[in-house]
Amino acid sequence: MGDIDNTRNRLKLDNLKEDDRRNLFNKFVDAGGEVVTNRKKQTASDSSSSRKTTPNNYNKPKNNYPNNNTPRGNYVYTNTPQSTKKEKPNNTLIVKKQKSMFLGLKLWLDALSSKTITTFGGNVHNKFLGFIDKSVISAFLEMDTLIFNALNPIDDNSLEPKSKKEKILAQFSNDLEDIELLERIRDQYDENIYKTFLRQYKDLHSPTKASSYVNELKAMFKPLYILHAYSSKLKLAGEKALIAYSIVDNISKGVINPRISNFKKDVDLIYSKYYPKLFSLLQYACKEKLETLSDINNFLGITETDIVGYYTKLKKERDLKLKEETTKQQKEETKDTKTSEDNEEEKLMKIESIGVKLIEKVVSFRKADNNIEIEGDPFFNVSDDDKIYRIKVLLDFLDREYSVLFVSNKVKYNLLYDNLVRTDYKSDFNNIFLSLSDSNSRFLEYSDMCKNALKVERDTSLRFEQRVSMLAEKNGQISYTAKNLKSHIVSIISSLKKKLDKLLLDKVERERIIANPNDILTFFSDVSGSKKRIQGYNVLKALTEAYYFVSGFYYLITSGELSGAGILIEGSKKAEEYNNKKDEDNNVNNDEKKMI
Repeated sequence: MGDIDNTRNRLKLDNLKEDDRRNLFNKFVDAGGEVVTNRKKQTASDSSSSRKTTPNNYNKPKNNYPNNNTPRGNYVYTNTPQSTKKEKPNNTLIVKKQKSMFLGLKLWLDALSSKTITTFGGNVHNKFLGFIDKSVISAFLEMDTLIFNALNPIDDNSLEPKSKKEKILAQFSNDLEDIELLERIRDQYDENIYKTFLRQYKDLHSPTKASSYVNELKAMFKPLYILHAYSSKLKLAGEKALIAYSIVDNISKGVINPRISNFKKDVDLIYSKYYPKLFSLLQYACKEKLETLSDINNFLGITETDIVGYYTKLKKERDLKLKEETTKQQKEETKDTKTSEDNEEEKLMKIESIGVKLIEKVVSFRKADNNIEIEGDPFFNVSDDDKIYRIKVLLDFLDREYSVLFVSNKVKYNLLYDNLVRTDYKSDFNNIFLSLSDSNSRFLEYSDMCKNALKVERDTSLRFEQRVSMLAEKNGQISYTAKNLKSHIVSIISSLKKKLDKLLLDKVERERIIANPNDILTFFSDVSGSKKRIQGYNVLKALTEAYYFVSGFYYLITSGELSGAGILIEGSKKAEEYNNKKDEDNNVNNDEKKMI
């Protein structure tokens, strides 16, 4: 016992801190030291005492305890259960201490192998601190900046940043969880927490003891733990957002591709290099062996709000609830405003009706009235009852008589800015009529197809079966082209009608936008001496008539005689002849197939 006391005094064990004692013990174990339990001590003392006693006293071991009730060594009597009860708690406590020590040793080895702590003292390794300070924080900031700019595009030359953002978010309409992933990137880095953790290293230039920063390490690790399972998905979502941003903001591939590459490198650095090192350091600092997901979740205090997808679920529920409330409110309002809505619908129908009557009055579909008199004209061989031909005549009339109201300076439209939202009717009208002008080539393509079909039909050198087969193919191409061309024109006329609906039916909008509603329109006569219909009209009256015409045009191509899948107007004699001829061609083809 004297040697032990001298050793304790020499090493000054009583003055050492708990961590220094633990490190000293670890060195003792590494050097081959062994922990001796009370049972081993008892066995050793019994064997030594048995050598000293005489044979007469062999069955009567000497008892060193103050009371004579508790025997020593291997002599445990069955009628003394108190000795067993006293030994078990001591042994259990010793085992727990052993497990705790061995766990601490294992966690120390793990942290040491990951190069996050120093060999002695339990301090965080300066190389790891430098890695965080120089590389990790830079990666956090770059990821956050790239994604924030991608999801919130701002262009000084554009006054519609909201529409740009909507276009980008529309790319994730089926993957709302990806948006939540990208928005959680900003939660990875808390400047104050990292500043506190790096203070000893950067400002004081002193060792950073891991066990003193358990709370900071938990706060640093928690957001990474939440996202680490989604690292691959995070890279794909980030790439998708950056590509959408480049399309909306017209950024070249040479600029956006390096950003995508940097974003992916940052994700790999955080979750492949930094995350596992931080995890081993956290376990060492808190002396907790976090083996299962349940252990980690409980230790970090993970709740349902931390789980990816929680906010997406809430958003969907809010949207659904808002939609239900809106629907309910609309139903209630419908009961009160049904009459006014009916009146509005009747008003629109009345406008379309006036437009159809106006077209019947002012537009002639006879080729002679449309200067189609020579065979070289593209539509010379196209039937008067052809729907595409009639649509072309209506477009020519719109361009000839009313386009001046939308693309010239005769009518002045105010340019408005409201909460950075630009309202420019003149620019919108220019784009619409530019699209109509671009459609001319498609009309020429259609007329060429009709001309080629007519040539095949009149070619008597072809065998009947060959001519029928070729005509069937040509007519199929004509039908397909007519369908696509009609859909294209419907979309353009629809956008023009919506603009005029808003401009002319809303009195407030009309007064805000039209700068010269009472100016009289005057135009020079053309070479033939004819005048425009709106010559001498004031601006508002001319716009109203143009609106009637567009509304009537829209009705004809969506619900009237120019709508539907057929090429010719239903009810005309030529349409009946065309359908009969088509049936004959189909019958001939069927007969040929049967013969084959």
